[in-house]
Amino acid sequence: MNPRSSAFLIALSLLLVAPVRAEEKAMAPVWKISDADSTVYLAGSVHLLREKDLPIPPAFDRVYAEAEEIIFEIDMATMMRPETAAEMKKLGSLPEGETLSDRFGEETIQRLGAYLKDRGMREDFFESYAPGMVFLLLSSFEATRLGARPELGLESTYYAKSVEDGIPSRGLETIAFQLSRLNGFENAKVEELINDALDETADSGKTLDEITAAWKTGKADELAEVIGKEETFSPELREVLLIERNRNWIPEIEKALATAHDVMFLVGAAHLVGEESVVDLLHEKGLEVTQLEAGDR
Repeated sequence: MNPRSSAFLIALSLLLVAPVRAEEKAMAPVWKISDADSTVYLAGSVHLLREKDLPIPPAFDRVYAEAEEIIFEIDMATMMRPETAAEMKKLGSLPEGETLSDRFGEETIQRLGAYLKDRGMREDFFESYAPGMVFLLLSSFEATRLGARPELGLESTYYAKSVEDGIPSRGLETIAFQLSRLNGFENAKVEELINDALDETADSGKTLDEITAAWKTGKADELAEVIGKEETFSPELREVLLIERNRNWIPEIEKALATAHDVMFLVGAAHLVGEESVVDLLHEKGLEVTQLEAGDR
């Protein structure tokens, strides 16, 4: 799960695709690192997709065909368990007897109620949830409103393939860790982030198209720029949702490279672009990380 970007790195409209100039190379949102006996692929994921966004760029299938192990942000076998939804709700809920109205100002509660009402939901739906979980749920609801479905996303797609093909998979993080990322923020800060997110809902479709257009065509700089310009994605949020986690993943990537088999890391594309991205941090360690062209593997 990529909590902010998992809502918006979703889809790309295929209606208008600008022609590629002769001097430009068509790129894929996939990078690789190789040594004498193995290759690690860093595949930038979109967690949810719409029907019209299919097919997934063919580079992903080519990389998957080479992989002997798949590593996701979170263990997909755990995510598929029936009891996981209840566990996530429990982790994201306030203590018994507390409500969101105890944490936020009346104006914010009214805005959230109006948002939910506009989407055909109970106005008090968020009352039992912790502030950080409300922020994450807003992103999820916007993705759903725009027609995104997790079963069409890259994690679900390639986990199903790996089960069918008998390829082992695992996760980098636990559900509890992912849901804890905003726990260190004061209520007032999360309330500010939520109001920013509510302000941005009117433009979320446009933002989605810009981000996913850059993703599908492998334009890393454009992807980083579009993500970075979102008001909600403050430096503090970027630190806890992206950079800290990027740093945590570097040793895991190095361990995978030290093995004698090829490994595919499938993580949110936002983790692979821009300053202090996984790719950037690996470059700093002196590793040669190469972005694949659209026809490469």
